[in-house]
Amino acid sequence: MALCKRLIARLDIKGSRLIKGVRFEGLRVVGDPWQAAVSYSQAGADELLYIDAVASLYGRNGLQELLRRTSQQIFVPITAGGGVRSVADAANLLAAGADKIAVNTAALQRPDLIAELASEFGSQCVVASIQARRIGNRKWEAMAEAGRERSGRDVMGWIKQLQQLGVGELLVTSVDQDGTCKGPDLELLEHVCTEAKVPLVFGGGFSTTDEVCRVLLEPKVFAVCIGAALHSKRMKISDLKINLFSCSEELQIRLPPQGDTKLNTTALPSLEGHQIGVIDYGMGNQQSLINALQLLGANLTLSAFPDELQSCGLLALPGVGSFPKGMAELKQRKLDIMLDEWIKKDKPLIGICLGMQMLFKQSEEFSITSGLGFIEGEVVRLDTLNDSSNPLVLPHLGWNRLQLGNASLTKSEVNQYFVHSYAVTNVNPGLVMYKCLYEEVEFIAAVRMNNIVGFQFHPERSGYDGLELLSITCSKLLNS
Repeated sequence: MALCKRLIARLDIKGSRLIKGVRFEGLRVVGDPWQAAVSYSQAGADELLYIDAVASLYGRNGLQELLRRTSQQIFVPITAGGGVRSVADAANLLAAGADKIAVNTAALQRPDLIAELASEFGSQCVVASIQARRIGNRKWEAMAEAGRERSGRDVMGWIKQLQQLGVGELLVTSVDQDGTCKGPDLELLEHVCTEAKVPLVFGGGFSTTDEVCRVLLEPKVFAVCIGAALHSKRMKISDLKINLFSCSEELQIRLPPQGDTKLNTTALPSLEGHQIGVIDYGMGNQQSLINALQLLGANLTLSAFPDELQSCGLLALPGVGSFPKGMAELKQRKLDIMLDEWIKKDKPLIGICLGMQMLFKQSEEFSITSGLGFIEGEVVRLDTLNDSSNPLVLPHLGWNRLQLGNASLTKSEVNQYFVHSYAVTNVNPGLVMYKCLYEEVEFIAAVRMNNIVGFQFHPERSGYDGLELLSITCSKLLNS
């Protein structure tokens, strides 16, 4: 598997403070969440998890301002949760800078919320947070209200139901081990792995490299989530990654940055003086892309109105969610007509994730839906490209290494962050910028045709390497 195993830093938040307890009780202040987020991301954390620990209790989520601040200077993926009770709650967190949404209590109370979120934002955006407390021999109950309230739901049965409802990722935390730094609940892990059909993140009790290595070697585990051991400095992400790299040849690990870990973009091509338009059609988190482009010096216009975008030198079409809904939203705003005219004038356009997929002729997601048709090719489920007898776990979620294609703009093969279940096929090989390997499936990661570029991954969430690729691509298109 070329997909890297992830280390996720968990930050439990109460108001403006970073807190942590033991077994979800005795919460105490352990630091400043902003400083911790910066420190962990600079050390090489693959993802941040923000949980508003009191949101369900008070019926609200207070993470939006922290998310906005974080996503202005931190360019790795962020999952946010706590108090998410509706599609509107999730949309607010995505707009503030989150990439995925974690849900626990509200889903236990109303399971259909998972299906509603998956329909609106795509399964890859929906994380089920499961707080598992042991209630007997080989039996665990899913707890609500930050581990305080019983739900009456068996964890294994709940996992089955969540997957049927369309969840894209499982975050399973052992209540009994959480915050203890006494090791993970391996028996719980064994049972969860028998039911998991989507990417699994496991948390609770980690304090040594051997413990993390043992869990990450499980094929069903895509990431571990660590909180107390990081906050108490029992473990350091940079050291942990280096140790894991030598722990087993089977583990794919994204190594931490070397030397000065502060994000420094002064050596990258500057976009200063260029006006870039980000197309706002109501799908996904545009703010992350805006923050990245502004850091690179560009002037930004975020708009859903064609007239306001016409004066831009380059347009970016981001997006998270389903292909049919994305195309419907573009057409409702007449942005499809505007983009067609834009391309006929040979003006530059970048599509990211769903934005890349919609550049092609059609997609089979849910039903056959016509795309913008700028590039020949179709969008299909990744597992339909699988010739192996081994089932492919979807979504393809995490950091994967780019392989050079015929149309690549750089000579370096770097890790980039992906979160998708569909990919393009039947594309002219001469247009392929980068490819990737997931298990035994090779898929197209980026394309370039004239002044059109498509990234299946998220360069704006892929750290310095992603920002470098984004700056080089924009500079090339703007100056061509």
